[in-house]
Amino acid sequence: MSASLLHLQSHYDAMWDRAWPAVSRGDVECDLHLTGGLDPRRGISLVARPDPALAARLADLQDRLADADPRQYRQPLSDLHMTVLSLFTVTEHCAPHLARSADYATAVRAAVAGVPAFDVDLAGITTSRGAVLVRGFPRDDTLERLRTRLRDVLRVCGLGAGLDQRYRLVTAHMTVLRFVTPPADPARLAAALAALRDTPLGTMTVDTLELVVNDWYMSSAAVEPIERFALV
Repeated sequence: MSASLLHLQSHYDAMWDRAWPAVSRGDVECDLHLTGGLDPRRGISLVARPDPALAARLADLQDRLADADPRQYRQPLSDLHMTVLSLFTVTEHCAPHLARSADYATAVRAAVAGVPAFDVDLAGITTSRGAVLVRGFPRDDTLERLRTRLRDVLRVCGLGAGLDQRYRLVTAHMTVLRFVTPPADPARLAAALAALRDTPLGTMTVDTLELVVNDWYMSSAAVEPIERFALV
């Protein structure tokens, strides 16, 4: 395993080690935005989507989680995504950023030019106190290099102020479940998570990227397409 994959594995393991004992006790972070109606916050993100076959496997995984606790929020298949980069962090104060949507598109177009398609192996899950995430492991450094190019181009274009405000994105995960209520049976949920931790889920070939306006959850009702980019 390469150094970058070892680092990514360590990152996912650290998330698990921090959160799984808490989830096992029923100590979760419930997402109040999901229970309070439509999310008014917006950002602009560059994302990749799973193909239908992969989405079906992710739905099977969600079924197993729902068996353990059906009251949690299951990310709709239409909303599943892997974030390549959040161009600015989702915020209620989004109007100045959204006014420059065309500038963001121009910057992304320059950054993705010549970038090849790449594969991400999806292997099991990790968890935070707020969500369950599918672990992604890129097969090469294309995603890492693309994120570096995007950050560099955005800063050169004067669009870097909103980057990495909540955290610096280093993973290739997809969120499949969010906690909206304390688990009814924490031990059962913890056992289901542990059973799925290393379940292979297939490979995601990233050959198309979508630049979109989005809320925190990439909800279909909130997403507004800006531009699509085909990777060579």
